[in-house]
Amino acid sequence: MIRMTVKLFVTAIVFVLIMVGAMYHFVQPGKSPLARSTTGVTVPPGEEVENNSQLSRWWRRFQGDGEPVQANNSATVATAPEQPTCKRVWQKGRSSWFDSRFDENIRPVWSRANIELPADARKWWMSLQSKKDEDPAPLLNALFDMGAPDVDPWATHNLTGCLRCAVVGNSGNLKQSNYGEEIDGYDLIFRMNDAPTKGWEKDVGHRTTHHFMYPESAINLPDDVSFVLLNFKPLDLKWMKTALTDGSITRTWTNVKGRIKTDKTKILVYNPAFFKYVNDKWTEHHGRYSSTGSLVILFAVHVCDEVDVYGYGADKLGNWNHYWTTRYSGAAHRSTGVHDSEFERKLLEKLQSEGIIKIHRGNAANK
Repeated sequence: MIRMTVKLFVTAIVFVLIMVGAMYHFVQPGKSPLARSTTGVTVPPGEEVENNSQLSRWWRRFQGDGEPVQANNSATVATAPEQPTCKRVWQKGRSSWFDSRFDENIRPVWSRANIELPADARKWWMSLQSKKDEDPAPLLNALFDMGAPDVDPWATHNLTGCLRCAVVGNSGNLKQSNYGEEIDGYDLIFRMNDAPTKGWEKDVGHRTTHHFMYPESAINLPDDVSFVLLNFKPLDLKWMKTALTDGSITRTWTNVKGRIKTDKTKILVYNPAFFKYVNDKWTEHHGRYSSTGSLVILFAVHVCDEVDVYGYGADKLGNWNHYWTTRYSGAAHRSTGVHDSEFERKLLEKLQSEGIIKIHRGNAANK
């Protein structure tokens, strides 16, 4: 009796193994009708139904293959979605005019790698203030030691993606432009000076990734925004250090904030050698030095793959004012001789005509 029970048990095991082997054979690529159908062979209507049985689907899931490929009457070849094109404005070959001016080796961010300024750049930068200040290298190193990034985050370009940047100026032509949602869609959003977003989100957006300021225009920033110091003079670098510590500098040529609220681990410093490069190659010594607006756009051109510009120029009435007020008139500012606004306007137009940037004119009359 015991021998008969063992014999039946062994027979049952053998039967199960045979069935499992048959099922495995049935669903192997090139052996099952389903697998053959993916090679372009026409599948009879009844056979397709059989191949998609619950048993076949279960077995493929058991093997880790997921659901079986659905057979079609005509073979199709899966193709990867086409990748969107990217301008990569910094690449040479787009414009001979641009190529003759563009220098990838002069980086806009001042880091430990380029902390020693070329002699001509240092002399020019020091000349921007009448009172000579101390050697800037120890001041810059002090910022790095406090936690400011000491490397250029865009030292190399990432060719696997497309870094799209919006440079948002402060022009009154942003009023009723409805650009807000569009601006918020960029990867990097550069703003400058004391430009507000609260209350103006519909026209200017609410996101900011990098805010370019100097001591006289500085405002407090949330922790997710990077403070980019436009140090027009060595004293500005010293102010940055004290604004994060003892607040001892409260006046430059005017009253300034002694302390500021910003995440020091996101502070970036504009490279003085890049200041001189913009002055030499791009604004061509028109004005004493380049304006904040031009400096930020050229910064973007050197780190971004695509650059769109908002809030530059006059409004629809030809007024040069800020979008949050009508009290500021650019006419007086344009006549000071510090910046040559007309030359810089033509420079931006040239950058657009050469396909480097795209200017969005908002409510301006000359759209």
